[in-house]
Amino acid sequence: MTRALILLAFSMIATPVFGQDKKPEAKPAAKPAPTGEEIADEQARIRQRLEHIEATMKRVAKILASRNPEQAARLQMAFRKSRGEDENLARLKEIENYLRSGYFEQALKSQKELDRAIERLLDILLDRQGDLKELEEEIKRLESVEQHLNKIIADEREQLHETEKFANPEKTLRDAAAAKRKLEALIARQQAMIGSTKAKSGESGQGKDIEALKQRLEKLQKDQKGARDQTNPEKQEALAKRAEELAKDIAAMADKQAKKAADSGEASPPSKRASKAGKQAADAVQRASQGMGEAASKMKAGEKPGAEQKTAEQDLKEAREALERLSRHARHQENKDLAKKQERIRKDTERLQRELERLQKGAPKSDSGSGELGKAQDSMKGAQKGLESSDRGGALPKEQKAKEELERAYKKLEELEKELKRLIKLPDYDKMAKDQEKTEQDTEKLQKKMKNEGAQPGDEDGKATPGEGQVQQAKKAMQRAKRNLRQRSAKGANSDQKEALERLEKAREELEEALRQLREEQQLMLLDALERRLGRMLQKQIAISKETIALHLRVKQVKKPARADVNKSTQLGQGERELEAEADKILEILREEGTTVVIPDIVNDLMGDFSTLDLRLTKLESGPYTQQIQRDVEETLRQLIKVIQEERERRQGGGQGQGQDGQEQAPDENLLPTSAELKMLREMQVRVNRRTKLFQKIVDNNKDKAETRADERGRIAKKQKSVGDLTRSMADKLNREEE
Repeated sequence: MTRALILLAFSMIATPVFGQDKKPEAKPAAKPAPTGEEIADEQARIRQRLEHIEATMKRVAKILASRNPEQAARLQMAFRKSRGEDENLARLKEIENYLRSGYFEQALKSQKELDRAIERLLDILLDRQGDLKELEEEIKRLESVEQHLNKIIADEREQLHETEKFANPEKTLRDAAAAKRKLEALIARQQAMIGSTKAKSGESGQGKDIEALKQRLEKLQKDQKGARDQTNPEKQEALAKRAEELAKDIAAMADKQAKKAADSGEASPPSKRASKAGKQAADAVQRASQGMGEAASKMKAGEKPGAEQKTAEQDLKEAREALERLSRHARHQENKDLAKKQERIRKDTERLQRELERLQKGAPKSDSGSGELGKAQDSMKGAQKGLESSDRGGALPKEQKAKEELERAYKKLEELEKELKRLIKLPDYDKMAKDQEKTEQDTEKLQKKMKNEGAQPGDEDGKATPGEGQVQQAKKAMQRAKRNLRQRSAKGANSDQKEALERLEKAREELEEALRQLREEQQLMLLDALERRLGRMLQKQIAISKETIALHLRVKQVKKPARADVNKSTQLGQGERELEAEADKILEILREEGTTVVIPDIVNDLMGDFSTLDLRLTKLESGPYTQQIQRDVEETLRQLIKVIQEERERRQGGGQGQGQDGQEQAPDENLLPTSAELKMLREMQVRVNRRTKLFQKIVDNNKDKAETRADERGRIAKKQKSVGDLTRSMADKLNREEE
């Protein structure tokens, strides 16, 4: 942008378009308020200044026509906008006449319209949209450079691993031997897994303890049934004592289970039900013990026990049912633990697969067995699913197949180890040199891409792309590596490749930092653009709301509204429709930006309100409900402007780098912070509640038409559903951020 354009823009900013609408500055002493004539004179001077600015735009456009046609076209566009479409000079003359005639309200309204027109003119002169587009294009260019750079880094890292085998052959063979040991361990673990799955459920761990308690309880039940018709107090006392000991053992087992669940963080409903079942079993056996003791006392007193023994038997039956529930949970938990065990084996297999893939690059014509490890993982996943659903029979064949694949992989790994030993003595230096040359050529292409060809000297785009110097040094290191490979020096090439990789990594760091800064600048420009758009919308909505109130005061006093009022209501509806179109543009910006969850839906909700207002005003429905919707719209716009202002000021003030505790924190990736979105979501729910109450009040008073009520009821329900959906979306977003 030329100096002339910048000076023009700042002269526009400096022009006090509607001075009397500004907040008065603090004055040392009270002065009499200016008269209408005095304000009109000031307005006339402003008109003269704007006339001079328009003439300057036209003159500078002619000067720039040959040297810089793009900026000349922008000046011509600004001139046509001011002189033609917006008629700014004519509007200033109109304001001047209003002021001299004492029509201050009309003058103020026209001044606000002129203010918006000047803001549009500044958008053209400062090329705000053009600057944003230019910034977006630069971000895309650097992202493309970054993508190219990442591929080169990956290729160079592969070549480094290749030469490393020959630069340090002992390490390569150690890695192969270590991979064999890991694979042997995996085979042993998978075999143990098969044995655990084959074992009868409940034969180990907690299940085994529960089965032992169940057997003791069954024996106690049988013995108690046999003692029912006898009058042997000693035998009954012995049974009561056995029951008491059994109750203690069940309680201890239940406590142990609850502690284990708490220590592992397991607080699922099944775990809670299992803990409850253990306590129920212990309590029931304890009650049975007390009943048996009472039965023994009656026998000693020469009385015949009846209800006590029957109740004890019922308590033992209840305890057995509770232990059965506990046993089922233990079997389920046992299968779940087995599934986790299988998952751990699978993850270790996945890690080993990556190691084998790296080893195989040293002997491309050989097979490391990595493919078999991939198949083994697929079988392990199937086994894991079977165990999670307690289908041991279905899981077992998959476990066995996984073991077979691991064993096949082991045989191939043994062959690879032999081949590596042979190849290390006969490295293919020519192939490695060709691979290095190809990466060098790709790096040269990247250099050309980074030079940003087409930029004019002195322009900002003429600056070196971040990381360009490091890439140049990396290319030189690659050239040295290529020469060393042609000279059969793997050790020298390996050292050069390490340097090249380090340079490339540093280039990536510089590039990432530049992209971070550009994205931050882009977001600031977006925030500024959104704030200006929303501000203009708010001004227009306030004006429409005031006119709606005035209209309602007129029409509610007559049976049949005047034609002028009908036309006015239609005009106001048209204004709301224009605001809906403006909101749609904002929604498009937010969706393209893509980092906010709540704000796009709030803007979409605003569009629904504008549509409702258009419909109601077109039907001349300007009463309290319409006015409340307009107030909701104004409040929503104010809140949106406020959160955007706060975020913009925070970023410009350098608050982004510090957390609440003063610690360094990562820069924001989102256009607006999560806290602002949560606040807007809460306010959205408040407005839905308020709208619902007012709507119900109108329905109760029968002040709205039946068809209008049905439509509005649907709209309110849609708003409430939107709040619910957004709440779930925000919960998902918070969970992702926490992870």
